[in-house]
Amino acid sequence: MRKSMNTDNPNVNREIFSRCHFGIATWQASLSVAAALLVIAFSGPLTTSAHEQIASVIVDTDMALDDARALAMLLTAHELDVKAIVTSDGSAPPKIGATNVLRILHFLGRSGIPVGAGRTQTKPAPPWAERSITLGWTDLPLPRNSTVTDATTLLNQTFDCCTNRFVWVCLGPLSNLAELMKNRPELTNRLSRVFYSGGDPVGLDPGWNTRRDPEAARAVFNSGVEIVAIQLPAEHALVFDSELYEQIKRLDTPAAKLIARLHAHPNVHELLTANHFRAWDETVVLMLLEPSIGLLQRLSNRPNTSVLAQFDVARARTAYIGALAHEIHAALNRRLVVFNRFPVNPELFQPDVQPLVTQIINRYGAEEWALAVLTSELHGHLGIYSVLGAKMGLRAREVLGAGLDELHVESFAGSQPPLSCLNDGLQVATGATLGHGTIRLAHTAKPEPAAVFYLKNRKLRMSVKEEPLRRVKDAIHAAAITHGDQTPAYFHAVRRIALELWRDFDRKKIFDETIETGTEPVQN
Repeated sequence: MRKSMNTDNPNVNREIFSRCHFGIATWQASLSVAAALLVIAFSGPLTTSAHEQIASVIVDTDMALDDARALAMLLTAHELDVKAIVTSDGSAPPKIGATNVLRILHFLGRSGIPVGAGRTQTKPAPPWAERSITLGWTDLPLPRNSTVTDATTLLNQTFDCCTNRFVWVCLGPLSNLAELMKNRPELTNRLSRVFYSGGDPVGLDPGWNTRRDPEAARAVFNSGVEIVAIQLPAEHALVFDSELYEQIKRLDTPAAKLIARLHAHPNVHELLTANHFRAWDETVVLMLLEPSIGLLQRLSNRPNTSVLAQFDVARARTAYIGALAHEIHAALNRRLVVFNRFPVNPELFQPDVQPLVTQIINRYGAEEWALAVLTSELHGHLGIYSVLGAKMGLRAREVLGAGLDELHVESFAGSQPPLSCLNDGLQVATGATLGHGTIRLAHTAKPEPAAVFYLKNRKLRMSVKEEPLRRVKDAIHAAAITHGDQTPAYFHAVRRIALELWRDFDRKKIFDETIETGTEPVQN
């Protein structure tokens, strides 16, 4: 979190900003320059896979309310894949902050992202710490079996398990990054860029995050890593006011609902009415996602550091709403290859499917809809277990925070229909295919609708719960008794049942899910 800079002397803020203020005419002409700067800045290698090109991100936060809002954007951004979240000692103690991160991840269906707590400092808590610790958090449930490791261990694991370069988004003090650089200086080259909610430690007003741990800030700024330092005086910042809040409440997305719930407390409403809040940390995320809303300028005394010299508040406000309007995180979203847009018009589908198109999309999102449609076309008919496989594969990616083609899958569904039809849905939903050598069938004497999904040093075991599985088996048995096995009438009945279960089965409720440490299976 970044608080008002040098609130005792606001003129200092105006002086800092005015030095970089080029005027409206220059501002209009400079937007393309800003975009070009960011294009150049990100020309280095970022996270890529066979199907997607998105940036691998590590989030470092001290978990104030603006951090929570920024996290909501980061976790639903189409361009980002959050690999780990660590907390620092700032607006909230690290362990409390990490617990609240777990609440957010659970609410957004992203519990697979690992969380680590940084070191506690001996400095007194800031005046706003109580609000950061208490308001709104108890309304968000904690996930069962959730764990928080220490930040150092988590960061070492994250860097060791991934060969990607990372974008480090720091919304609090730079303590965790400085410690990582001290212990493992070779990892500095693995950082594509640091986006920091704070200022240069030798500047006139370094900002609260820098002052909280100035030694850490000096170490990071002197390391040579590319830094984008985002700091604005209060009068030039985007105000998180009642009007913006009401716009967010009208959005029907998990991220918007999260922000609405966290700000529902009467004391928060009072602060909203008083225009107390600024979009400090959200501005960092907005500049990462929409660089053309601001103009970056390199510091002459620090060529590795760029600062925000111009900021279009009106466009930032629009971008803010747009960032929260995303339904699904990019790592969960299939990049289209042939289609310009995946068909969702009911008239384009078979008559028995048409009444369910809007229902299913509204309930479970466009991603599940697309995956189940693709699975059915690949499979050759609308099958019960193939749809279950699509739901299971997508759910596995949600829990583990995995992109398409990142998982290795071990299926326990065997090779005999109808149970083995699960495998087709798993392949489509995860991108783990025979062609890529990333899916295999487990040798088991008793096949079941279950699979183990591997990502780095974690594995997720999923199986269909007893009640929905009984419903599936009873429906298939009844169809076979009534129509005979493998007859046209039987397949018509299976299609009808598959449509009903597609509509009724919530992927977040029908699977038993267990996460544990485990290495990827050896490929045959």
